Amino acid sequence: MNKTLIALALGLATSLAGTSAFANSVGQVNFTGNINANTCPVYPIDPGTGAPGPINLGSVAVVDFGGAADTETGGREFALQIKDGAACGFSAGDTATVRFDSTHGNAGTDGKYYGIQTGGATGVALAIKDKDGNNVDSGTPSRPYPLNAIGETRMAFHAKYRSTAATVVQGPVIANINFLVTLP
Repeated sequence: MNKTLIALALGLATSLAGTSAFANSVGQVNFTGNINANTCPVYPIDPGTGAPGPINLGSVAVVDFGGAADTETGGREFALQIKDGAACGFSAGDTATVRFDSTHGNAGTDGKYYGIQTGGATGVALAIKDKDGNNVDSGTPSRPYPLNAIGETRMAFHAKYRSTAATVVQGPVIANINFLVTLP
């Protein structure tokens, strides 16, 4: 089985790492990237526009959580796109699963949800659901998604805010979530 591991950024804000350089001072430029042998690239996209991530979850009010833990609200649909099944060597009936893992740790009393970056909102995490509305627990493969053998495949998901405590404190939400697509 082929596997593709990519980082997916979900959130309201982005952060930039770097150091300022002033006259007669030393600075630093930070680069990130990846080189892989992947012949079947997978892209996180906004399914409405087809634009690549990051996925903007929008803004919700603290009161939308109703002062209770385990309340879900807001969020956004996103998709993982494979542009050409023929180039990937898919056959009719092939399927793929997706496993998501939070780089900020798991959240919720049962650890099924995706933690967010510290320094922003508190008492909240992200829940990811498959196209049928079922939770895709952190570290657990999704339901199988059919792959298009001759064209584009879009594996649809939905990310929602989920309260992990009765008190949610306002602030930015940044979640960096890796995904692993298991292909035939």
